[in-house]
Amino acid sequence: MSEAANRQMAAERRALSQRDLNRTLLGVLGAGLLTLAVLAVAIVWLSIQTKDFNGWVDHTYLAEQRIVTFMESVEKSETARRGYILAPSPRQYANYQQARSEVSSALFAAAEITKDNPVQIANISRIRPILVWKMKINDDSVAAVRSGRQSEALRDFPTEQALQPLLGVRKLVDDMLAEEQRLLAERTRQEQGSIRLLVIVGLITAVLLGLLSLASVMVMRRFASDLTNAQAELKVLNEDLEQRVEERTTDLTRANQEIQRFAYIVSHDLRSPLVNVMGFTSEMEASMKPLHSLVRWLEERDPEGRMPKEVKQAIDVDIPEAIGFIRSSTKKMDNLIGAILKLSREGRRNLTPERLAMASLIDNILATVRHRLDELGGVAEIDGHLPDITSDRLAIEQVLGNLIDNAVKYHSPKRALHISISGTELPGRVIYEVQDNGRGIDPRDHERIFELFRRSGAQNQPGEGIGLAHVRALVHRLGGVITCVSALDEGATFRISLPKVLVLTEGLNA
Repeated sequence: MSEAANRQMAAERRALSQRDLNRTLLGVLGAGLLTLAVLAVAIVWLSIQTKDFNGWVDHTYLAEQRIVTFMESVEKSETARRGYILAPSPRQYANYQQARSEVSSALFAAAEITKDNPVQIANISRIRPILVWKMKINDDSVAAVRSGRQSEALRDFPTEQALQPLLGVRKLVDDMLAEEQRLLAERTRQEQGSIRLLVIVGLITAVLLGLLSLASVMVMRRFASDLTNAQAELKVLNEDLEQRVEERTTDLTRANQEIQRFAYIVSHDLRSPLVNVMGFTSEMEASMKPLHSLVRWLEERDPEGRMPKEVKQAIDVDIPEAIGFIRSSTKKMDNLIGAILKLSREGRRNLTPERLAMASLIDNILATVRHRLDELGGVAEIDGHLPDITSDRLAIEQVLGNLIDNAVKYHSPKRALHISISGTELPGRVIYEVQDNGRGIDPRDHERIFELFRRSGAQNQPGEGIGLAHVRALVHRLGGVITCVSALDEGATFRISLPKVLVLTEGLNA
């Protein structure tokens, strides 16, 4: 198996390995991110749940506190009542009234905070009538003392008539506290369960993050290793490629030089026999004059017309027509040989880069076709600012001059000729455009027109089909590219892309 095939197989294996690596990396990252997203949602939900459970625990503590406060207010009112009965005084009476008012507000607060619990609502409903009964007993005993019947109140005091409703309230308050304790235990258990689950989810998240990080590190290490190996192989390939390019460039330069020398030698050697043919053609043409005179003389002395018609046809028509064909063919061949010699000489000419003021250069070119533009009623102008360039003056003049000359030569009789030359500067390059509104070029011929001895459209203008081939050869030598955008009867635009500064190499100046 050849070295190139081995390299190709190695490159394919690397590409396959790279695709597998990319899929693995994307799969790991995708699964990790999806898992983290799910865990993040779970953590947020559990945090909300824990917050809610914590709020209910606080609510239970507050409910217990208000129930206890209610019972304390009842006990306080009972103590104030007894103190007033035993030692009546305005101060004791004021204490009783204050304690009595606190009982109602404390009961309202306890009922308000437990209104979400049906059990507590039922307990509050049972407390209310007992409390009314208790407050009536208290008020009656205090009223008896205030009306001077302290002895009656003292007589009834040992019986503890008011003790029964008080014990009933205590019993219901104990039930309410027991219910809140039950709720507190349940809500505390729920809160602790939520916290435990939150901790477990957090630990799972931490473990998954660690695994994801470990997997990512392993994948990245493999990626870095493959990248290092690929860079090393690429370096070797680049060095080999540079050597091959240098060898191919040398071969192409040598082949180009050989082709140019061959074209020059062939053209020069062809011209010698061609000159002989042209010379003998002239001699043949000169020799025809005595023959014509001889035919005239024989016709005058041969009234009976015995001269063969074939002889007269050959001397008067066939031979002159053949000489004309030979002369036109040799002239065309001479033009073709001249074109080949011109291309050969241009290919061997050394390029000389210099700073070119393009606006001035274009003005000089337009001045050479001004009289033809005036005859056609046409206009040629520079559209906008033309960026300057550092390149070979003669080559640039020949390229743009040929394009402008073609625009004038192949104008459309349907409209006044208009030629526009514009330029655009890009990083490191300059693009020039020569646009006209002439007869246009068929899109199928956009590449054909740049071939040697090829022409497009109606052949009603003199030429050998070497102009655009010469232009493309020059543009290539200048390190550029030329393209054509056109359609029939819609004009043509020739776009030339050139380096802003021509840097000579062995290939360019060969």
